[in-house]
Amino acid sequence: MPGASLPESKTDVLIVGAGPAGLMSATWMAHLGVKARIVDKRNAKIFAGQADGLQCRSIEIFDSFGFADRLWKEANHMLEVRMWNPDKDGNIKRSEIIPDTPPGISRFTECVIHQGRIERFFLDNIKEYSDIEVERGVMPESLSVDESKVDDPDAYPITVHLRHLTEEEATPVQQGVNGVTSDGLFRSNLAEDDTDELLKRSREKEGTTEIVHAKYMIGCDGAHSWTRRQIGAVLEGEPTDYVWGGELLLLLILTKQPC
Repeated sequence: MPGASLPESKTDVLIVGAGPAGLMSATWMAHLGVKARIVDKRNAKIFAGQADGLQCRSIEIFDSFGFADRLWKEANHMLEVRMWNPDKDGNIKRSEIIPDTPPGISRFTECVIHQGRIERFFLDNIKEYSDIEVERGVMPESLSVDESKVDDPDAYPITVHLRHLTEEEATPVQQGVNGVTSDGLFRSNLAEDDTDELLKRSREKEGTTEIVHAKYMIGCDGAHSWTRRQIGAVLEGEPTDYVWGGELLLLLILTKQPC
């Protein structure tokens, strides 16, 4: 209804983005008993992994949460790295074989597993310790901070307007064969940012909005981060300058998957 007041609520921590960084933050909140909300503008988890590698220190953190065993059973364990360099004639040849993880620094080695599985481990762990759930199809559209309240531990100086998207708006545009195969690039820095366009379309349809007052806000919304822009921070450099190419050799990993 025109003129109707928006629903308002409070939370200690508002997390924007439900990728690995956001879910890691939410997991910490769950284990520490902190009241938190986590929102993501997409209506589904990722289809194609874009952060499938895990260093041993990350696995140690998972172990402290209690789900490293799930990862260890499913993942490909990376044991060696082969280095390729040009020889004196300019031909690319294998020059060295080294341990993927330096011996002695951890009881774990680097692993590779689909990002969707990593997110599932987080979600199951969060559910075990709290009632925090990922609120999908929800995105922030405005952010303000009351500087006079930031030093008061009992105050909620951050005010965020959250917009609830329709199912159509929250579904990422996917490229594929006959519209069937999803490319999963809606969380990649290779994909064009559509945040402003989503907000524009949703406002035209007068979608639902709510107001959240928070003590803290964590921006985990990727390379194009809306949160970063709101506080005046600028991304330094071009996020697509470096593209990793990998040679996955079954001789170098332990896997039960077929070639």
